[in-house]
Amino acid sequence: MLCPASCLPLLRELAQWRCLLGWHRHPGVGASSAAGLTTNTGQQQQHQQQGSEVKGRASRPVGRTKPLPVSQYSSAGCLLTLHHSEKPDHEEVCEFRPYTCPCPGATCKWHGSLEAVMPHLMHAHKSITTLQGEDIVFLATDINLPGAVDWVMMQSCFSHHFMLVLEKQEKYEGHQQFFAVVLLIGTRKQAENFAYRLELNGNRRRLTWEATPRSIHDGVAAAIMNSDCLVFDTSIAHLFADNGNLGINVTISMC
Repeated sequence: MLCPASCLPLLRELAQWRCLLGWHRHPGVGASSAAGLTTNTGQQQQHQQQGSEVKGRASRPVGRTKPLPVSQYSSAGCLLTLHHSEKPDHEEVCEFRPYTCPCPGATCKWHGSLEAVMPHLMHAHKSITTLQGEDIVFLATDINLPGAVDWVMMQSCFSHHFMLVLEKQEKYEGHQQFFAVVLLIGTRKQAENFAYRLELNGNRRRLTWEATPRSIHDGVAAAIMNSDCLVFDTSIAHLFADNGNLGINVTISMC
């Protein structure tokens, strides 16, 4: 038998080898640590993948849509947002654009708001007569005057003002004609609430035109260009005239 004292060196050497080989660990510790290491690695990979996805989205170029233009009359109340190609056409007929002087001819360059039209007419065009009532007679004097001539009168009824215009001009060269139309001092939408009738009466003769009044935004020129008015030539005018004066019965009614 070996002496216990002589076995001590062998026991120390065996303990060193067991330490080096890891025999002192608990069986579950190594597995748990390995599993924990695997789990952490998986989470790191997942975070890395998510991070790369976020980076990919951040680095992806974002297309910016250029905002569509608004009408230049947006400050006056126009709320439309238009395509670039539609903007010029709309602004020519926009209800919120400034109103020009409705008197025929190009001598008056005034423009302003709808509420300022009547004060302008009363101040700058005092020669225009205003008649009250739904049914009046528009008298155009001296229709035989040469060249282009305009006759203008105002009619007030239904809390609105209407401009009556008779214009003589050569729409076609060598062919002189008369054009009679009624304009509302108001918007197109307001004009749709009314109708007017123009009537020429003579010896067993009658010439009548009925239509919706045009807004002063459209103007007299547009009505004449489209023949959207009472049209007659000088020979017909002479059939209804009395000593060179032509009376036109004008009746305004609500629709």
